[in-house]
Amino acid sequence: MSLTTDELPRLASPGSIAELSELMARAHAENRTVAVFGGGTAFDDHPPASTPGLLIDLTSIAEVAVSSGAGDTIRAGAGSRITALNRFAAQSGQEILADLPLDRIDAGATLGGMIATAATGPRSLRRPRLAETVLSMTTVAADGTIARTAHGLHPELGGRDLRSLITGSWGTRAIIAEAEIGLTRRPEAQRFVWIPVTETAADLLVARRVPDAVVIERPPGSPATTVVLIEGETGEVEAEVGHLVAWNPGATPCGEPGWWGSRARLAATIGVSVAPSFIPTLIDAVDRLETTIGYPLQLRGSATGSFELGIGAPESEPGMATRVVLEHLRSFGLHHVAAWLIHAPAPVWGEVDAWGPRPGRQGLQELKALVDPRGILAPGRGTAGI
Repeated sequence: MSLTTDELPRLASPGSIAELSELMARAHAENRTVAVFGGGTAFDDHPPASTPGLLIDLTSIAEVAVSSGAGDTIRAGAGSRITALNRFAAQSGQEILADLPLDRIDAGATLGGMIATAATGPRSLRRPRLAETVLSMTTVAADGTIARTAHGLHPELGGRDLRSLITGSWGTRAIIAEAEIGLTRRPEAQRFVWIPVTETAADLLVARRVPDAVVIERPPGSPATTVVLIEGETGEVEAEVGHLVAWNPGATPCGEPGWWGSRARLAATIGVSVAPSFIPTLIDAVDRLETTIGYPLQLRGSATGSFELGIGAPESEPGMATRVVLEHLRSFGLHHVAAWLIHAPAPVWGEVDAWGPRPGRQGLQELKALVDPRGILAPGRGTAGI
């Protein structure tokens, strides 16, 4: 179709950044709200956006290419599947430097979607997060402007970094069209160690050789345990596994857990952030909550203090259970626990205080007003509903 002469559709799949820019310029002129998607693996996370006037499928913007002479970066369209990028990188014995959630990769997640949602996997102890590995980015603003710098997005943002402004913005500030990210050599060996307790998890963060991941897993109705990942050269890995087993009573080498790299997804999921020293209190609180409310609770996250808490409430009562859990966790105070809703049936978002106290909310609102004054990009979708 001709984007210039035909009526603006409700669903569009641009094949280039220029087409995406033209679509946005027309949507902006017609004051049409816009939502974009790639693999759709995070559609159920964050508040559901109202039905957009224009839904844009970015999976046709998917060209992939090595970006530097050293071959240590990769440039790709926002609609490129992470599986495709992994295959491309593997040809030269490499992989994406940042760790990403395996369940979303398997479900067809795209590069743009991972960046927009600031996705992260369990191997963040010795690897930078995705935001830190994005070397450059091309975006399309709410009015259709193609921007590769923050100044290009808005003149008042000249001193800001475009990558940090857009990563984790959930499509509310600009649309990611293309990005260049870092690669790294694939590890020679990878081994897992299971530890039957969680008391030593925080100590591993300051060990002589910090593991590549320290994940705490508390299945519904079961005690919390720790799984440690060590990767690198074979000899080094084997030696470190032996050290962990010797110094942690009950520890034993194990295979990769079936849940590894997956998010905690029950009827509803709450994000929880605590200091490592507060983790034992958090686990105790989850144990007591599960007994009190009578619904299964699943806690999974890093020993650094970043967790997801799944709530297995029945379909008839997810709002009530979610509200009880949120209110209890927040009773510890923001200096101990930050808790917010990540995933839930659509009606639940209106039944609970999904975000709780969010320092900096005014600054987020001011930024949104600057880059999208008409509020057409994914309204209500981003952090704190901004």
